Amino acid sequence: MLSFVRHIVSSFLQYKLQTTLLLAALLVELAYETFMPLSFKFIIDMAIVPHQYSYLVVILCIMVFIALASVIIGLYRDRMFAGLGSRIVTDYYRQLFGKLQNLSTDFYHRINGGDIVSRFNNDLISIDTFIMLIPYALLSILGLILNVTVLFFLQWQLALLAVIGLPLCLIGPKLFGQKAYDASYMLKEEQANIATVVQENVSAQPVIKAFGLQQLFIRRFDDRIANYRTLSSRSSFSNFVIDRTTNMGTMLLNLMTICAGSVLAFFGFLSVGSLLAFSAILISLSYLVAAITWLAPQFIQATSGMQRVRELLDEQPSVADNEMASSLQHFEREIEFRNVIFGYTPEQRNLNSISLTIPKGTYAAFVGASGSGKSTIINLLMRFYDPQQGSVLYDGTNIREITLQSLRSQIGIVFQESFLFRSSIMENIRLGKPEASDEEVIHAARSAEIHDFIMSLPDGYETDVGERGGRLSGGQRQRVAIARAIIRNPAILILDEATSALDPATEAAINMTLKRLTATRTVISVTHRLASAEHADCIYVLHQGEIAELGSHQQLLELSGGRYKQSWQKQTGFEISEDGYHVEVSAERLKLFPIFSDMDDSFLQKISHFFATESYAKDRTIIHEGDSGDKFYVIVRGKVEVLKKDEFGESKRVAILSDGDFFGEVALLHNIPRTATIHTQTPVVFITLQREFFQDLIKQVPHLTSIMEARSK
Repeated sequence: MLSFVRHIVSSFLQYKLQTTLLLAALLVELAYETFMPLSFKFIIDMAIVPHQYSYLVVILCIMVFIALASVIIGLYRDRMFAGLGSRIVTDYYRQLFGKLQNLSTDFYHRINGGDIVSRFNNDLISIDTFIMLIPYALLSILGLILNVTVLFFLQWQLALLAVIGLPLCLIGPKLFGQKAYDASYMLKEEQANIATVVQENVSAQPVIKAFGLQQLFIRRFDDRIANYRTLSSRSSFSNFVIDRTTNMGTMLLNLMTICAGSVLAFFGFLSVGSLLAFSAILISLSYLVAAITWLAPQFIQATSGMQRVRELLDEQPSVADNEMASSLQHFEREIEFRNVIFGYTPEQRNLNSISLTIPKGTYAAFVGASGSGKSTIINLLMRFYDPQQGSVLYDGTNIREITLQSLRSQIGIVFQESFLFRSSIMENIRLGKPEASDEEVIHAARSAEIHDFIMSLPDGYETDVGERGGRLSGGQRQRVAIARAIIRNPAILILDEATSALDPATEAAINMTLKRLTATRTVISVTHRLASAEHADCIYVLHQGEIAELGSHQQLLELSGGRYKQSWQKQTGFEISEDGYHVEVSAERLKLFPIFSDMDDSFLQKISHFFATESYAKDRTIIHEGDSGDKFYVIVRGKVEVLKKDEFGESKRVAILSDGDFFGEVALLHNIPRTATIHTQTPVVFITLQREFFQDLIKQVPHLTSIMEARSK
């Protein structure tokens, strides 16, 4: 709590003049509020009892003057503090938001988004609320001190009794203050957890609806809300107890003091005016103590809120500019990975002793299965993370010795799911180069081949793209992202699965755009789709964090039994129509599937005509676990996740399948329930074969019938 007070005082001391004027105004108000009850002594003892009319007029005039001054100065104080308090609060907002911009990528993987939002929506608001109450807190505390001093002036024995009894009023905050603080902090943590749950639930609605998980998540939310209700009740009761015990102490203090004062006045040890003034000041004192008590819960909530805000402000980025770092001059020669070892956690290694060189002007592609380390290469190139061992060098300079701004200013990147901000298309493209003119934005849009579409919209470049770009299609969002990347005129262009989330027709169109744009730049592409890497100068095949193979497309195909060659064979053999929604499969490709491996080409050619093309959007459930199995699926384009229910009935991911993978082959032989759920992670194009067609065909070939029967046993 003392730490909170220090932070608040420090914030006010940044504005010394305004704080000084504020304190001066508070002192005037304090003088008036103290003089008013004390005036009873002077009015009665000096004017009314001795019948001194002139004294009465003077005292009343002084009272009126002080009252008017207090009102005028009070209004000035209110206006001044409204501006000062708002400035201090906005400083905290600015500091917190600025801190978020400087924290490293790993922080956002450790901390839930809802927790961060809660620090703005709950914690800073509780601080804001208390800061606006600070004048009342100061008036109450200073008034308490001044009124006790005046009591000693009136009758020191009676004042001493009041001071001795004063701790009765403070017993509540003393006994229950820490408990109230702990309860308030736990409540704020739970508020952050609820914000995270709601945020995640909103984003996951397609999955929740696809799997019929509404009731499951309602039950889970009910459990969390029950915990929140308990914490909220505990926090509120702690604050009520503080208030109640303080009121009881104040009541006892008043009774004690008034009884003792009445006895003193009865025996002539205290004048009637002094008794009246003493009683009025004591009542005022009770109100001040009650005000402090009322402020205590606000103070406790603000203190716990400040602790959570300071936790974020004190967070140190794991990747930051070295004090001796210098700007990277225009990229001229090469990028080098030198014996790089990296893992996101101490228990795992995502890259193991990677060494490679990417010369300027070349097209380097990184391919491999999910988890092989492809995206980690991008994270290190952008210096979102630093390697645990080894180094990444640009033109021979260690990336740690280059300022982050100068490094990233020379890189343009297009992500798999490029984020668009809720603003106009013009501003979303301009974010790649904030100082760019409208003409530069339009030129970038033309280069990304989206200018004509933008001009067809009623508001043109001023069209609002909606939240996360939701008013545009996937291909349109990606073209805006491409325009945002190339408006920087980057020396290095990074493509992080830039087309894998698109449908085949859109992917083909954007690939043509990228091929034209990348001709004069150093390009680094990460993809699981080998057709996108076919024209690269050097392809790096990653496996379990190591470079398993490298070379041009042709060189890699010449490696007997190589991983690239196997993946290429798996992903090729399909002929896709221009619109991307009709696929034909060759007999040679069918022979690679185990179930067809013993069949001759002529028969496979016949089977190929019975495959149907099916297309699904992202976040669609294709098969539910337990459904009746009736066909065989081959993924031509896209990515799906395989989910199985655990012993608690919850679906857990067990695998990810992509281009060339297949599932459901047992459905061609038996009518048995599906053993897993299949859910699309990107737009997906399948070819499928119905069991009834397959079985009708093999009945025409007796020796295949016997083979299939043998396999089914």
